[in-house]
Amino acid sequence: MNKNEKRVRALQNLGIIALILISLKYATELFGTQIDTLFTAINAIVFPLVVALFISYLLAPIVKLIDKRVKKRWISVIIVFLILLIIIALFVFLVGNMIYDQAKIFISRDWENILVSIETFAINNERLSDIYDSMSDYINLNSMSPIIINVFNLFKSFINILISIVLIPVFLFFILNDKEKIFEGFLVVVPKKYQKNVKELGIRSNEVIEKYFNGRFTSMLIMSIFFTIIFFILGLGERSIFFGFTLGFLDIIPYIGGFIGMLLPILYSFTVPGELLFGEWTWLALVVANVIGQGLQGGIVQPWIMGREVSLHPLLVLSSFIFFGALFGVTGIIVAIPITGIIKVTSEYFLELKEASKELTLADNKKSS
Repeated sequence: MNKNEKRVRALQNLGIIALILISLKYATELFGTQIDTLFTAINAIVFPLVVALFISYLLAPIVKLIDKRVKKRWISVIIVFLILLIIIALFVFLVGNMIYDQAKIFISRDWENILVSIETFAINNERLSDIYDSMSDYINLNSMSPIIINVFNLFKSFINILISIVLIPVFLFFILNDKEKIFEGFLVVVPKKYQKNVKELGIRSNEVIEKYFNGRFTSMLIMSIFFTIIFFILGLGERSIFFGFTLGFLDIIPYIGGFIGMLLPILYSFTVPGELLFGEWTWLALVVANVIGQGLQGGIVQPWIMGREVSLHPLLVLSSFIFFGALFGVTGIIVAIPITGIIKVTSEYFLELKEASKELTLADNKKSS
């Protein structure tokens, strides 16, 4: 293919992409409501499926361990379900109630103190007073009118939560019990000449997803414990567990989740400076602790737990979160990195095939010559 043909092919590809984008734009304008309904319906199924998949990867090592002693998989799965219920019950009894009580106190009392602290600071600074007056309606929860509550959307959200609660254990059981059979059933519909490649991609993708989900859960747990201890040392007292687990949960969003989670303890530190280790400068200690914690996590914890297979450029990670988050909401945030990792693994695999094909061609040419 000469240069002119390559340019024509490139222009054709650009034209096709432009037509697709224009078609999507007009389709969105014409069928916006129907598309939103479709995505809502898809998300209602995908969310519990993704959560079940996430849990299944955490439980997979236990299932494999029990499989060595129990011959029937469904018995192993039931045993794992019982273990999971016991763990959840212990967590709720030992830690969950404490976090819930602290969250209630924070919302009912501490948040009001934070707003008062912000208001006082803004009023005492003339340059900020006008900005604060324009923003006060947004940050004051008491000014929110009950009229803005959409009863229909509230009902829909409740139904979706109820569906998820029912579907998650159902999906989890079938994933744990029939994961291999599901993949084999999918492999049957693939043409035979592609089955080998699809099988290899399935193995590599499964490895990436397993490392990511297990690594993410471990990382969230480590960050929760680490920052809970830091908050206790700095003098945040009984709020430490609530702030620590909130930050750990938000760590599901790499790079920015930890900084978002640190906002609550920083704001809280302004309301009780007299009780804290560094007084009015505790906020700075929190920022330093967060930078150190995020640095240790990104440089040591995640590479050690997840391995190089899941390592992605920060820009790619943030872009995938924005894209899949906008597309599927919370579900998109959970699956953004696994999907991006699968795309990376797939592209690397096809590059390997391409290189192998080149080497084979060169070897054949040498033999013929």
